[in-house]
This record gives sequence, structure tokens and C-alpha cells, in this order.
Amino acid sequence: MLKFRSGVFGLTSAAAVICAAGCSEYGQPAVGGGATVVPQVVFLASDAGAADAETAGAAEASSEVALGSIRGRVQMVGGAPEMKLLVKAGDDIKDKEVCAAVDVPDERLMVSGDGGVANVFVYLQKAPKGGRPLETPAEPFVFDQKNCRFYPHTVVLPVNQTVRVLSNDSVAHNTHTYPSKNNSVNSGVAPMDRDGKLEIVYRKAEAVPLAVKCDYHAWMNAWHLPLDHPYGAVTNEAGEFAIADIPAGTHSFVVWHEAADGNFVQRKLAVEVKAGEETEVKIEYPAALLKL
Repeated sequence: MLKFRSGVFGLTSAAAVICAAGCSEYGQPAVGGGATVVPQVVFLASDAGAADAETAGAAEASSEVALGSIRGRVQMVGGAPEMKLLVKAGDDIKDKEVCAAVDVPDERLMVSGDGGVANVFVYLQKAPKGGRPLETPAEPFVFDQKNCRFYPHTVVLPVNQTVRVLSNDSVAHNTHTYPSKNNSVNSGVAPMDRDGKLEIVYRKAEAVPLAVKCDYHAWMNAWHLPLDHPYGAVTNEAGEFAIADIPAGTHSFVVWHEAADGNFVQRKLAVEVKAGEETEVKIEYPAALLKL
């Protein structure tokens, strides 16, 4: 079931990867937002008359792209099952002095008290016509590990951004990616590597998020989604997401979650984006769709 409500546009621009609801050291990032598209400029010859100037001004105005935004929430309906811990503090497992020092939750399904579902990807499959270009941050994105757990669990990444893999654990790890279009990475990570000797760069956009695993600790996993446009986000702990500077019109969004049967909550979620407005989207995630 889908509900829409339009309001006054009020979403500010954001960087490619930002925490949607405040960040702890290992907080949940999200993406979306950004600067508006720069209109095409028409240059006139020095002897152009007033009529030509008016024509040029009209052409410039018509080339401007009307933008809007969406803000939404993914909510579980039908009751979420209780998830057991992946690792309980004190468990007798490999590298237990580090990996079992604290409880490790099962991040496949994380639901808030009122049903908000975290770690759901919401994104456009392709760049929309008239959309703003992707801006790849010069600074590397930090992908960390602590107590044998990846941080963050889910992230949308711009293609060509460097992902620097760190570790805050005194035991060795392995980072193994499973892409469809990019080259796979399978490399060890030394204990307490705070410099990030291992770097990953996704050169191509992926149609769906790709898995990242540690072969040394089988329960460790994360999901990366490289995109060649800025129109994607992951939900925060409350199930919320936001995407800004979308060209006005009806767009088809992918709603993807690792615990859904077939991974798709919605393959083609139609959302009408209105110029200068923020459209509110409510996405219902039936518990019957889960496959755990």
C-alpha cells in the first residue's frame, strides 16, 4: 500500500553519504540531496539586438530543470519476528576474545518499536533525464570493522569513490566482495589497521546491492550499492530516508532489502515528484514477504 502527500519543499542539499538520523562513531549513513542542476547558459554575439537577447533569455529559462524531493519511511506491517543474536557475548567461537566481547545483532532485520525497518535501499535504477550529475567525493569512504562486525552494514556509494577498509580489531579479517559488474576483491585486513591499506573502488554501477563478507568470520556481512547518479538512500534506524534534487515527474524506485523473499520489497515503486515540493512516501513492508 502506498500513500503520497505533498508539502512545501524543505529538504536541504546533502553530501553523497550522510547519517540520516545522527551519527555515532559507527552510525548508519544514508545518501541523497545535493546542489540543484546548473542551467545551460546561452552566450550572445556582441552585436545581438534586444530581440535576440529576449530569445536567449527564454531559451535559458526553458533549459532549467524543475526539481523536487522525497522523504519517506519503510514500515513493517503484520508483526516482525524476533531476531536472535548472531553472537552472544561470551560465546565460544573463533577469536572469541574479540568477536564475542559484546553481543552482535542479526542485522538482516532491524525493526524499531513502531515498525520502522532499517537498512532498506531505495534508489533509481538509472539516472533520470535532467538530473544533476554525480559528484564523487575526493575523500575516501571509511568501511570499518569492530568486534567482528562491519560498519556500516549498508551504504550507497558513488562510483569511482575510494572505499578505505579499516579494522579496529586485534584479529585478522578478510574482505570479500561479490559484485556482478565490478571486479571482485578478496583480501586480508591486518589487525588494528587504522590506515586502510586495502582500498576498493567500484567503477561501474550495480543493479542491486552487492554482498561483502569476511571469510574468516562467517557471520560478518555488509551490503554496498555503487550508483552512477545521486538518487539513492538507505533507511536509518527509524526506517526513514530522503532523496533531494529529483527532476519533477513520475519516477520508478527500487526498494530492496536483504531479508525480503527475492530481496525486493518493491521492484518499481512509482512516485510523483512535484517541482519545488517535498513528496512524502509511505512504504509498507508486509511481514509475509520476509525470508529469514
